[in-house]
Amino acid sequence: MTRFRLDAAIDCGALPVASALSDVCARSNGRRWRWRCALNGPLIAALIVGGAALALRDGSAVALEERLLDDGTVDLTDAQAIVAPQADAASAWGGDDSVGELGVALALQMRDGRIGDAAAVIAGVAPYPLRARQLEGALRGRVGSAQLLEIAAQTARIEAQPFGVGDVLDEDALERLAAAARAALQRAFDRASS
Repeated sequence: MTRFRLDAAIDCGALPVASALSDVCARSNGRRWRWRCALNGPLIAALIVGGAALALRDGSAVALEERLLDDGTVDLTDAQAIVAPQADAASAWGGDDSVGELGVALALQMRDGRIGDAAAVIAGVAPYPLRARQLEGALRGRVGSAQLLEIAAQTARIEAQPFGVGDVLDEDALERLAAAARAALQRAFDRASS
């Protein structure tokens, strides 16, 4: 487990290499920010798919996802640190920086060449990162292929449509989201096979 104090600066070198977290960190172009200030859509999405929790002052922990508020922020009441487990899942972020925080974070657990379990979060389509349950279901039990990349892209697109992108249903942005889902899935597959 890796523990990050909320008032500490984010050190990209301390993040799990080749993960959704390191992908999001790379988007910052080397900027340093503090965890408490940096909990934006992509970072929250990457932390959720990684199974991150908040360590509370009383010694207990709560899943970060459970503290996600409707306005896209995280309730940090009594939180001291973010705890990111060292997962055996291959994770990745696929995003489109031209549309703010639009993108998809994925974590895959592979079993015998198939996706055994999947976690997916879409950022930038609602006021808060959206757990993509339909996308997770579409991936489970499947073998990586070009066809699965398309299934993932279209499922992410469909799952995001009720929310639009930002405040408007923007076909171009939905297509960029589909491309982000393809990129995240391909990156996660590449990481799982290496």
